[in-house]
Amino acid sequence: MKLLQTCTFLLALLVFVSPVFADEHPVEETPPPTKKYVEFTLNGTYADTKTVSTFGTSSTKTLRGLFKKLDILKTDDEIAGVIFKIEGVSLGWATLQEIRTQLSEFQDVGKETIGYLESGGNAEYLLAATMDRIVLMPTGSLNLTGLRAEVLFYKGLLDKLDIKADMLAMGKYKSGVEPYMRDGMSDAFRESMTALLDDLYAQSLNHLAESRDSITPESASDLINRGPFTAEEAKQEKLVDALQYYDELIAELKSASDDEEVQVVKPSFERKRKVPDMNSFAGLMQLFSMLNPPQRAQAAGKNQIALIYASGPILPDIDSPFISMSAITPKGLKKAFEKARADDAVRSVVLRIDSPGGSALASDLIWREVMLTQREKPVVVSMGNVAASGGYYIAMAAGTIVAHPSTLTGSIGVFGGKLNLKGLYNKAGLTKEIISHGQNATLYSDYGGFTPTERERVEKMMRTVYEDFVSKAATGRAKSFDEIDEIAQGRVWTGKQAKELGLVDELGGLDTALSIAKKQAGFAEDDKVNLIVLPKQRPFFEQFLEQMIEDTEGSIQLGGWKIGRMEGWGFQPSILPAFHSVLGAHWQHVVTWLTLFGFKDGTQIVTILPYDILIR
Repeated sequence: MKLLQTCTFLLALLVFVSPVFADEHPVEETPPPTKKYVEFTLNGTYADTKTVSTFGTSSTKTLRGLFKKLDILKTDDEIAGVIFKIEGVSLGWATLQEIRTQLSEFQDVGKETIGYLESGGNAEYLLAATMDRIVLMPTGSLNLTGLRAEVLFYKGLLDKLDIKADMLAMGKYKSGVEPYMRDGMSDAFRESMTALLDDLYAQSLNHLAESRDSITPESASDLINRGPFTAEEAKQEKLVDALQYYDELIAELKSASDDEEVQVVKPSFERKRKVPDMNSFAGLMQLFSMLNPPQRAQAAGKNQIALIYASGPILPDIDSPFISMSAITPKGLKKAFEKARADDAVRSVVLRIDSPGGSALASDLIWREVMLTQREKPVVVSMGNVAASGGYYIAMAAGTIVAHPSTLTGSIGVFGGKLNLKGLYNKAGLTKEIISHGQNATLYSDYGGFTPTERERVEKMMRTVYEDFVSKAATGRAKSFDEIDEIAQGRVWTGKQAKELGLVDELGGLDTALSIAKKQAGFAEDDKVNLIVLPKQRPFFEQFLEQMIEDTEGSIQLGGWKIGRMEGWGFQPSILPAFHSVLGAHWQHVVTWLTLFGFKDGTQIVTILPYDILIR
């Protein structure tokens, strides 16, 4: 009996105690799977290269930098999707197309993409349209208003200042002189601009149609004619998929599934840098370090492709590092091409051009370097937003030319002349007396127009440059002089039109050009290739020291500082940046104009576009 009681007690004790032990070793619950979205902002301008200023390279966002970040997002297996916040975009047409191509590749790797707009214009919407879903803020608007071309004419201002532009042009459509000599477009200029706009408009309609299932090219035209749209109208027209504030979008994503934990995070490569304390010497040094980041080591190895950037107007070699804008000079590109030719590890070269042109003489010097390199190694040109006039000149010696459908190119023609400032001098109470020997001694004087014999000589020089331009283009394109002359005449073409005319070989972006260069270099498709970028961008102080060492003659030395002066105008490049804030978007045009027409060495013959085309 006692034994039975003992067993019963032990059994009861076991029943009561066992839950305690069970609580000490609970069954582990499996956490729900995580679905990660990355928030990425697309805004502002993306350029081919950073602008070098006095203190270093600027914080300009580069196209290759953007593409590297997008590649990281595409290949990260932990990322399920990307929310692109698109705002304040200002891009050239070709840059827009190149970014659209990169964004569309997210669908190929199975990652969801969402475009979020607070409001948007043409550029913002065309980027968002590549994505799986477009979300617009409820109080926002969609400003699809079509395209327009605006050309600023300066003749009225010059008349008020009593300045006369004495200029000539070679080519029926070479319109670079018109803003300075006319109040409006000539018939030829209007014809050329209308044809450009027609092609770009057709391309934009096709982009809309291919991006949105509910839109055809015909309905796209009707939509644009009825724009801009309120948020509700955009939703009704199926231009956007949802109207939500950003926090509502995030809340919807997080509540979409009970089986997954949704996270919205910043990209791993976006780390905020602490603003240095400007009240301390250490803070100033930190700021200087941020403005002058250490240069990354160039890729080493035997399998190399050189990527040479040519961005900005084409200017003569200027002995001053003070001009803070992107520019192409013969000296800079000559060093880059010489390095590419001398280095046996470099098997091919890609020349990336984004330039409206400039000095005819400087363009020819660069053309020579391209031609010499093409004789030894394949050279492939990649055209950006614009590679026209002098920009096409430096491209035409390459073995292969690649352009975007919307690249502005061609414009094979020249113009030149000078500004007669006599009236302006007299208004200011200044007069000049000129004593000359030689019938054409006053050709480059700013105190009068061309005499009949001077005009005859300028026209002869310009025709020689034009015929040389056409001949070199004919040789590079394997066509006759007459065939190129017919499509030259200063006419600007889109890349799509240029491909049909034989001025370019392929349509595509920088990736397309690099792929062609890799193939022409003899690499297999799966071979690893190292890319070296030339020329190296250097901050002001490094350039300044190099100039002091290389060039100590021909300029006034004041306490070790060299003062550059543009003959004929008498202004100093070192003071030009002060006008940047006043001149705004026209800054580069003004500096380019003054640089090209401020020399007395024959650089008055130029090959340049008088306008830019941006999409907004």
